[in-house]
Amino acid sequence: MSDTEEPGITDRQSGTRGRRKPSTGFPVVSLAEASRILKEAGKYGFDHTVEAFASYMGHTSTNSGAFRQRLAAFRDWKLIAGRGESVAMTQIGRVIALPPDAEAERAALQEAFRNCVVFHRLYDESQKNAPLARQGLGRRAVHSFGVSPNSVNKFVESFVESAVVAGFAEEAGDGEILLFDHSENAAPPASVPTELVSPASMPRTAPGSRTGGTPVVHQTWPIADGMIVFEIRSEKPLPASAYATVGDVVASLERLAGTLAPAPGDLQAPGESTD
Repeated sequence: MSDTEEPGITDRQSGTRGRRKPSTGFPVVSLAEASRILKEAGKYGFDHTVEAFASYMGHTSTNSGAFRQRLAAFRDWKLIAGRGESVAMTQIGRVIALPPDAEAERAALQEAFRNCVVFHRLYDESQKNAPLARQGLGRRAVHSFGVSPNSVNKFVESFVESAVVAGFAEEAGDGEILLFDHSENAAPPASVPTELVSPASMPRTAPGSRTGGTPVVHQTWPIADGMIVFEIRSEKPLPASAYATVGDVVASLERLAGTLAPAPGDLQAPGESTD
């Protein structure tokens, strides 16, 4: 549904004066913003009530049209499922909420971007590796894809933010955007934090040991007098089906780290007496 159209408007009488053709819908919440919301919600699990999810989105009511439009955007990206009073993150939503590593997060963001047909079509059919004006993208959206002129600015804003966070584009300055070819999109987007694993910091294993391999997941959490380390080493990438389980493990370890972390009152300056 368009962010400017009312539910129920159809094209049954497009030849009758006073009737408007429905405009093309698009996610009014960009993929970048959706990612931030998922990460906040993911701190408390992958399944939420609609009311709780609304609070993570910054809404105090679940009855407003603005909230329903924004919630629909998460469904457009295929980041959530569930009906009625429940919201459940899909597999790609879980990976984005609690990414095991930057590569998995980037792959999930790119899959979500492709789930939006109109955004993916505009990306595929636009020139690559050359600065493009936002106004030109907006004109194409209106004339080629049926986006309402009243919402075209929001369309372009959401498209640009989403393409950038997915690693398909970067802002080129002067209001322009540079789209990359899929084949040249090798580096994670700068807006996605990458956890660097130093080979020197990794535990050594004897040659031929079954515990060897390349770290494909490595996360740490500081706790009182130490840290928690979660690592998976493998000679091959993890299958996509494993990431949801990895996300569950990471969520549990984050809760454990919160339990073992020193309380604010336990921190004291060096040499300070507790007497």
